Amino acid sequence: MKRWLNACALLATGLLTLLLASAADAPPAAAPTAPPATAPPATPPAAAPAPSATSAPAPPKPPAQFTATGGFSGGLATDTVTLTGVRFGEADGAKRMVLDFGEAKLHPKYSVEVKQYPFRLVAHFSGLKLADSPQVQTKGALPFSIVSTPDGMVKELQIFLRGPSEYKVIEVDDPAKLAIDVRGASATVPTVYAVQLTSPTNAAEAFALTEGGKFPDGYKPDVLVVGQLVVVEQAFTDAAQAADMDAALRKLGYACVINERGGSELPSR
Repeated sequence: MKRWLNACALLATGLLTLLLASAADAPPAAAPTAPPATAPPATPPAAAPAPSATSAPAPPKPPAQFTATGGFSGGLATDTVTLTGVRFGEADGAKRMVLDFGEAKLHPKYSVEVKQYPFRLVAHFSGLKLADSPQVQTKGALPFSIVSTPDGMVKELQIFLRGPSEYKVIEVDDPAKLAIDVRGASATVPTVYAVQLTSPTNAAEAFALTEGGKFPDGYKPDVLVVGQLVVVEQAFTDAAQAADMDAALRKLGYACVINERGGSELPSR
């Protein structure tokens, strides 16, 4: 069985603490703390060479716009890029999370999407490696989890939000950084009924189950890594639909429970 590593920022006793823990529930070790974050510097890129018969200046990137749905994608790097740090700050009334990639000139290939119940952003990367000692700022941080493979490649980044939100992703250049801005949005938050699979005990088992398991039609569970808690679930807004799915899963031999909670609340067991 593969082992997955997760780095999680947790909200505990009013303080955000970064934990490094193995999927086998090894004792956590505190990560180093970076200086307080500021917004990524708006340093203009180096002047491009004058156009010639064989070259032309790259078109400027259109400014990112806030959205409450859908996703962002980008990145051009073909070589491995290292995630060296995570910082937080404020930008025009929004919370900003900055992913630092050292001296990389190009961004790793990425996709970011917003999901709900609980409200969160989920980012996937191609060719992004977690540094051995990433500098992670905890002051003013959003709760987040980084799931990586045993060789340190980042599999998934989960950023947990307080409630309905809109966000945008900004590619900062020279050196490459990725800034994610989040601000609150107005929306009705329902009670949800999350059908959870209880057999996975760690991230490795959870991802193996969701990626290779056979489920009833309509059941598309997500893996949520919240500190040391790993949950496989799908949230429904209709109690009867959740009960029907629970029964269908049990017929297939799955052990499961229904977790009733507010749509903005994080899962529990």
